[in-house]
Amino acid sequence: MLFVGLCQRAALLLFIILTACTPFVPRRPLTSYFKEVETLLAAQEYSQAARLLEEAAQAHPEDTRSLLRLGQIYLRQGQPVAAEDAFNRALARNLSYAPAMAGLAEAKLHQGDLGQALHFWQEAAEVNPDLPGVYTGLGRTHLLRFEFEQAEEAFLTQQARRPDPEAQWYLAALAAPSEFTAANNYLLSIPHNAAADILARRDYLLAALVPFTTESAQAEIAQAVGIAFVQVEQWPLAVHALTAAAQYPEQSAAEKAESLAFLGHALAQAGRPALDLFEQAAALNPDSALPLYFYGLYLREQGALNAAEATFIRAIELDPDNAAIYIELADTKAEQGIFSAAEQYYQAAARIAPDDPRIQLLAIQFYANRGYRLAEEGIPAAQALIEEDPNNAEAYDLLGWMQLLIGATAEAETSLRKAIELDPHLISAHYHLARSLETGGKITEAIDQYRHVVETDTTGLFRSRAIEALSRLEQSQ
Repeated sequence: MLFVGLCQRAALLLFIILTACTPFVPRRPLTSYFKEVETLLAAQEYSQAARLLEEAAQAHPEDTRSLLRLGQIYLRQGQPVAAEDAFNRALARNLSYAPAMAGLAEAKLHQGDLGQALHFWQEAAEVNPDLPGVYTGLGRTHLLRFEFEQAEEAFLTQQARRPDPEAQWYLAALAAPSEFTAANNYLLSIPHNAAADILARRDYLLAALVPFTTESAQAEIAQAVGIAFVQVEQWPLAVHALTAAAQYPEQSAAEKAESLAFLGHALAQAGRPALDLFEQAAALNPDSALPLYFYGLYLREQGALNAAEATFIRAIELDPDNAAIYIELADTKAEQGIFSAAEQYYQAAARIAPDDPRIQLLAIQFYANRGYRLAEEGIPAAQALIEEDPNNAEAYDLLGWMQLLIGATAEAETSLRKAIELDPHLISAHYHLARSLETGGKITEAIDQYRHVVETDTTGLFRSRAIEALSRLEQSQ
């Protein structure tokens, strides 16, 4: 027993000596983490930045900022579920942390959970009403819920408390259908140092208002503004403007039919009922193809392909030179699996609009996406478009993808690298290049391209496929 006791004391003494000799390593400061994170973000190395923020969060368990920044990165990447988790973890450390509440609201908004988004925006505003953009976020959520008066009130509150250029733009957008002068004043008072996307939105709405003056009919202004919002897929604002346009009594039957047709389309895209509006529009102007065009889109989205086809055919009878209708009819035939008929309609659209690269691209996409008659029609069509438009990155991307599908790996790589040279942000080209490199046995380069897709694909269209490819290639190395 004495021997055991002596051994225990000796072990304890050795531990004390070793501990005393071990130098103290201080925690890495948060500022150091954040500085490195910003460098990684500038290089679009989002995953590495996220890992570093996780490390910071563990090293500083009392801090919320690292988790807040982590959530913001996930939002930027288009990963709202991961962002929600990060913001919730931040709130677990500080239940009254308003920036994390706002982040959680944004994450819920990206997931389409408008009720929860509204709840968290309201909580954030209550905790810190001067948080930058908190009432703007609240207003955007009301807008998506089609609560236009509450949205306007939130934007006005934001401007009264802490002016925000985005809130200013939304106030202009809501004013334009009924108050031309107020809308212009809002737009022209947006600061010139506002964010680039806000300035682009300002310029777009100003351009939509350029043809009008204070003497113009407000119904005409409302309709033009509503159509402008449809073109950029701002569905709630389009609904707000076109509803106002359709209610002005001075609109003619043809003008009201146009307003109702666009209104129905905007409502349908926002997931709201629209059938009666298409029927009203067609009844008001039976000679217009527009209501039939939007009605056909609505029917196809509902899965009624045969009815959609019949509707598009009727629209073409009324407007036989409208390439857009032929494209939609072609898409419908492709969904039905009747590729030969689809091809005829795509080619008809391309003949009608030979100088419109968008129409030409849609026709080429049919061949590329369906893997149909690539060598016979798809590749020659892409090459012809490139001859006409040599800086068209999407055309090079589609050409490279089709070349890869027919086994011309070297040619595919050349085309896809050209697409990326023209547009470094074209994610589909990076993914297709990765596939081409993998097929050609250039595994290290393929892995780099797949990683780039995982890091930068904010839409998520290619990220999951890139993750699967990375897993497969990394395991094989």
